[in-house]
Amino acid sequence: MKEFYTLKDFFLEHKQRYYWGIAWLLVTDSLQLVTPRLLGLFTDSLLAPQPDIVLLRTYIAVILAVALGIASGRYLWRIYVIGASRLLEKYLRDKLFLHLQHLSPRFFLQHRTGELMAHLTNDITAVRTSLGLSIVLIIDAIYLTVVAFLFMLFTVDIRLTLLALIPMPFLALASQRLGLRVYTHFLSVQEKFGQLTTVAQENISAMRVVHSYALEKVEKKRFQDSSRDYMERNFSLYRYWGLYDPLIYICGILSFVIVIIYGGRLVIQGDISTGDFVAFNGYLGLLTWPMLALGWVVNITQRGRASMQRINRLLQTRSEIQDFRERDEAPQTPRFTGSPVDGEICFQQVTFRYREEQKPVLDRVTLSLPHRSMTAIAGRTGSGKTTLLALLLRFFDPEEGDIYIGANNLQNIPPSHWRRQVGYVPQDNFIFSTTIAENIAFAKPNATLEEIRRAASLAALEEEIAQFPLGYDTTVGERGVTLSGGQQQRLSLARALLAEPAYLILDDALSSVDISTEKRILDGLLQATRRSTLIVVSHRLSVFEAAHKIVVLEEGKVQEEGTHRALFRKKGLYYRLCEDQYWDEMMRKKEDF
Repeated sequence: MKEFYTLKDFFLEHKQRYYWGIAWLLVTDSLQLVTPRLLGLFTDSLLAPQPDIVLLRTYIAVILAVALGIASGRYLWRIYVIGASRLLEKYLRDKLFLHLQHLSPRFFLQHRTGELMAHLTNDITAVRTSLGLSIVLIIDAIYLTVVAFLFMLFTVDIRLTLLALIPMPFLALASQRLGLRVYTHFLSVQEKFGQLTTVAQENISAMRVVHSYALEKVEKKRFQDSSRDYMERNFSLYRYWGLYDPLIYICGILSFVIVIIYGGRLVIQGDISTGDFVAFNGYLGLLTWPMLALGWVVNITQRGRASMQRINRLLQTRSEIQDFRERDEAPQTPRFTGSPVDGEICFQQVTFRYREEQKPVLDRVTLSLPHRSMTAIAGRTGSGKTTLLALLLRFFDPEEGDIYIGANNLQNIPPSHWRRQVGYVPQDNFIFSTTIAENIAFAKPNATLEEIRRAASLAALEEEIAQFPLGYDTTVGERGVTLSGGQQQRLSLARALLAEPAYLILDDALSSVDISTEKRILDGLLQATRRSTLIVVSHRLSVFEAAHKIVVLEEGKVQEEGTHRALFRKKGLYYRLCEDQYWDEMMRKKEDF
């Protein structure tokens, strides 16, 4: 059960709950064990030549009191043990979610959303059941079995007890074999559930794309195939799990047959009383539950082990982006002291590739981005512009080379400290399904409405928000479905501006905005970010003309650097990019006209 060692801190924190729960469970089981003996004594008194009415009434009162005690004890152990398992579920889900928050983007490129959702739902539920109900079943089964066996052994007849327990070793051996099968098949079931969740999540997220290509039947078949695979794996699992109950009932029936045949003979011969025979059957009935519980325990525990193993694999995954305080090796440059990060950005011989077998996306890039000025990054599609920004945001670390922010090596700055000073607007804007105000305030949850309005104004969005029925309280729908592409981009820009970052990074964030709106936004940005470093990836001439410096990338290398005028006069790559963009803009103006 080494898989559950990860949860030792939780058990240490909540051990009192488990102690109390187990204590009440043992009290309940003890009262259950008293009941058969009371029934045996009641039977002997009832069958006596002259029954003692007072004694019979006393037995009835005691039996009723024991039943009330069992009910109360059962309620209390459920509150403590099952309640603790619910706390465990929350603890593990929070721990796993927090861990996922700290993993690097590369991890999410390699793992599908549906699989991660399966870990956060089905796997955690299986662990919760395993460490809640199975604990009760194990203790219940062991205590009832041992004590009932001792009662049967010392209060009735040793020969009858030993004969009644003959089927038990066969049951234990079969349970061990079946348990291993349940474990391996449940791992397979959970993997198929992750694939099924992925297919469903992708289809729901891309429903408009599916409709636009009329691929509903194709996607329906894809989902049905995945659902059928999941069903078949479950059938394979239950072929083994389904053997438990019949096996247990067969063993139980064999025990009762032995007791009826041999025990009946003992009663006829007068070796044991009728009350003893009734009590013995009561204890044998109590032993039937532990046998059933054994099957449940094996099934639930093996499922929990399989799920915990999958969760542990995630928890043991370390982020590639390490805080210098978490790294084992000594840094090559002085460690970060906690002072505010300030200064120009320098790339020194930076090389990066997403996979080892690929050629570098950035190849020995050396450049500087001036402090408190606007730098535009230009280049064709696939030249490495977005990757350059990803390294700057420290979503990835360079394979070779270093990035400096002022005098600080970026790898020696805690990622959270650095990112709090950066505003970032990516190409694929993510809009939450909440209100416009809450979307803008995401980067600054305690922002006032006045601050939100100011950020929206800088992003040239305020007039359009005013036209919505509820203004800033308008809910934008799933992923901002009720907003246009340009509105989504400007909402994301307002979100970044609200935080008043020292470094503002825009990755083609104005591509869906018309030229006149773009000019208004640029003018506002240059005014609002006089004390900020502004880095913009774009294909627009207006952005290049406004920039203090332009960096041109080609196949992962810096091809040209300089101002718009200087690079334009060179008539190199930048000139050709501007020429292409000029004709694109002319055609766009013609279409608008």
